[in-house]
Amino acid sequence: MSDLLSVFKNRQFQSVAVCHFNTIFSSNLVMIILPIYLAGKGFVETQIGMIMGVTAIAALLLRPWIGVQVDTRGSWPILLFGVVLMLLSIIGLPWAEGVLSFVCLRVLYGAAIAFYNTGAVTYASGIGTGRTNSIAIAMYTLTTMIGLGLSVSLAQLYFDNFGFMVVALSAAALLVMAFCVMRFRVGSRSVLVSKDRHSSFMAVLKKRAVLATAVGQFGAMFAYGASFTFVPLAAIKSGIAFYSFFLIAFAVTTVFSRAFVQRIIERLGLEKACVCSYAAMVSSMLLLLFPLSPVVLVAAGLSYGAGLGVAFPAFVILVVQRIEVANRGTSLGIMTGAGDIAIALSVSILGAIAQHFGYFYLFLTTSVVLAVCHVLLFTLLYEKAPSVAKAKGGTLAPLT
Repeated sequence: MSDLLSVFKNRQFQSVAVCHFNTIFSSNLVMIILPIYLAGKGFVETQIGMIMGVTAIAALLLRPWIGVQVDTRGSWPILLFGVVLMLLSIIGLPWAEGVLSFVCLRVLYGAAIAFYNTGAVTYASGIGTGRTNSIAIAMYTLTTMIGLGLSVSLAQLYFDNFGFMVVALSAAALLVMAFCVMRFRVGSRSVLVSKDRHSSFMAVLKKRAVLATAVGQFGAMFAYGASFTFVPLAAIKSGIAFYSFFLIAFAVTTVFSRAFVQRIIERLGLEKACVCSYAAMVSSMLLLLFPLSPVVLVAAGLSYGAGLGVAFPAFVILVVQRIEVANRGTSLGIMTGAGDIAIALSVSILGAIAQHFGYFYLFLTTSVVLAVCHVLLFTLLYEKAPSVAKAKGGTLAPLT
């Protein structure tokens, strides 16, 4: 309890938590509604998938360079620049009309999340030491889920009652508040790392812990892109007017699991927590293969939320514990960059699958991708494959 209190009393943690909550809540308030807004403007699934997926192109191209900048210049200025770009990308959405204008704004948003996410998670990972550091990471990711939970719970009601313009302007106001908190409350607290201690991008990429978390994040975000872009559309097509059943159930279990993620990791161990959380996400995608109903949507949301709620902070802690400080920004950039690739592929490919083959095959494809990543994650987290270890009568040695 004393460690938890020391984290909450930390001025840096307080500031990044408030900033992160505002950023996550505001951006997702818009992005959850955007596919519905685009569909209402007459865009088909393939166009919606392209508009939503193009975000990751800019993020993917920038991630390696941004990771190096975080390691050499510090996370604080990178974080602030990302908030500014995010504000610009959201404020222009109500005035966009054609596919090209939406694509340009989404590319800008992709650059924004590349700067912000890499800077913010690296900033948070530098708070505290030992157990307090793990708690700080867990509580930082909890603010993600609280912000996401509120946004998915309120987005439909907010949009239905006030329209997209008010949603976008409210998000812009929250982003201005986020910027002010980080800019004027704490100032720059980033620790600069000398360039001669920083490894090359390829050297960092080849590290086993980095590969494991990148694969894990890829599968989790592939499912995330499928769920948040297409589950509402699939629910509407199935005649379910209140399409937020999945999103609200997801938010509730994610917040709950994030609140106890430190205890879960301590009880199961870091590697086992990653593997078990992934199994829950695979189960969620399999549930969506059944005919959609409120019960199916709630069950799938609960399972996916429980899995993702543990997986992401476990991945971050794995990087922090296994990668030297000089390469932490690059490592976290690679991990989150893998998520960018996944979302780009997910919403682009799955949009075409939904339009031409239907939502059953969309969720089947998602299940297969997630299951393959589950196997790869397990293999990378342990030194021996399960069959080899069993044949030799030994136990699997955790990743070191």
